[in-house]
Amino acid sequence: MFIVEWASVARLRTRVWRGIMPHWPFLAVLFAGAVLRLLVMVGYAPGFWFLGDTSVYLEGAYSHVPNQARPWGYSFYLWLMSPFHSVRLIVGIQHLVGLGIAVLMYAFLRRRAVSRLLATVAVAPVLLDARTVALEHFLLAEALFTAMLLTALVLLCWRPRPGWVACAGAGALLAGATVTRTIGLPVALLVGLYLVVRWVGWARLGAFALALVIPVAGYMVWYHGHHGAYSLSTYSGRFLWARTTTFVECDQVRLTPAEQQICPAEPIAERRPADVYLWSRHSPAAKFRAAEHDAMFGSFARKAILAQPGDYAWMIAVETWQMSRPGPAPNERYACFDGIWQLPGRPVTACRPLMAPFDPATLRASRDSSAHQHALVGPLHAYSRVATAPPGVVAACFLLVLAAPLVRRRWRRIGPATRRDTVDALMLGGVGFGMVVVSIATSVMEPRYAVPSLPVALLAAALALRPTRSPAPAPTPAPALPHDQGVPPWG
Repeated sequence: MFIVEWASVARLRTRVWRGIMPHWPFLAVLFAGAVLRLLVMVGYAPGFWFLGDTSVYLEGAYSHVPNQARPWGYSFYLWLMSPFHSVRLIVGIQHLVGLGIAVLMYAFLRRRAVSRLLATVAVAPVLLDARTVALEHFLLAEALFTAMLLTALVLLCWRPRPGWVACAGAGALLAGATVTRTIGLPVALLVGLYLVVRWVGWARLGAFALALVIPVAGYMVWYHGHHGAYSLSTYSGRFLWARTTTFVECDQVRLTPAEQQICPAEPIAERRPADVYLWSRHSPAAKFRAAEHDAMFGSFARKAILAQPGDYAWMIAVETWQMSRPGPAPNERYACFDGIWQLPGRPVTACRPLMAPFDPATLRASRDSSAHQHALVGPLHAYSRVATAPPGVVAACFLLVLAAPLVRRRWRRIGPATRRDTVDALMLGGVGFGMVVVSIATSVMEPRYAVPSLPVALLAAALALRPTRSPAPAPTPAPALPHDQGVPPWG
């Protein structure tokens, strides 16, 4: 009996080994990504704190009240973790989520017949990118948002035609992403358009729409109970207003007396960056803080954009180029943002993260990261300086996706699998690059906002690079033998 059982275990071990060995390049990169995250957890214990956003998320978790500027989705996760009183556990789970995203990407690409080498190359930046790992170490929503977004997109692209369960699951995940970061709403609309173009059927489209709308509508009703507005945020008008402050010429816009009070007083050449107008204590946004004032800011922004659409489009184009182009940071403020999302070193700089307390219930940062003296700080900071994927990777992937159909000019001669790859790649690339553009158009040019786009854009590029497979030619039927040669017709 023992010999029989040992033989079964040996066969199972051989079978598992044979199944794992072909994927050793990916497993090696996955192991390296896990080691990197473990070193970060040891070197920067317990986690990072971003002044402003982290406090908002934690206050929402402990007060159970949705914040006016940030949705409550990430606060819900922090609330689930609150009984453990451990920042280390919170960021540890986020690092595991980062590894899970990479595994999901690889499994999806292999299912779509992408080669092991290309799939590994596509996943490697997500596993080894220092900025991605640093953001997983923050008490911030990016890791949770990216996981829900990517899982939803993979569900819809997993099969040639997604079932109604997959469509409903994707809708629910995008609803969760939307109430975690509001950028999820335009993504959900783009995905809905994708399902219409592919035409998955009324039942599947309805399942997607219901699973998306019901949770979002429920959140808006809850938000109304606290802030008197059916909305995800009563800061959306302020964010858009801040974007217009860099170019608006108030004498060219028909403004109400109330709206004239929030017009920037400085000449255009002396205007400050948009986020300064949004958060400065001396800005009009600080003077009109009430929730009902958001409609006034939104009205101002819409009028400014309609009066100067060229200036608004030019601002988006310039900042998208500045964020995507190779080379040094376009300005000091962007360089400062870039420093915040690096693994910090010992040199004291103003642009660095703070260290979180061990217990999130403290609701405040524990100390400056420059006072953190672990032996791993120096090597990890050096790694961060050379192993950070620039936001331009997302733009490059999108351009590659756009170029792929032009290279495959004989559209009708390629197989349906390649056509499906192209359509899915266009959707994924549009989502990845679109999130960057929408963030610039409605918020601020910031490298942090390109991190959730990175895995989506890499999936799109890998699908676009998959070799074209022409459909197999139909077999030529054998000629029928004449009956006069003595062969019966049924022979």
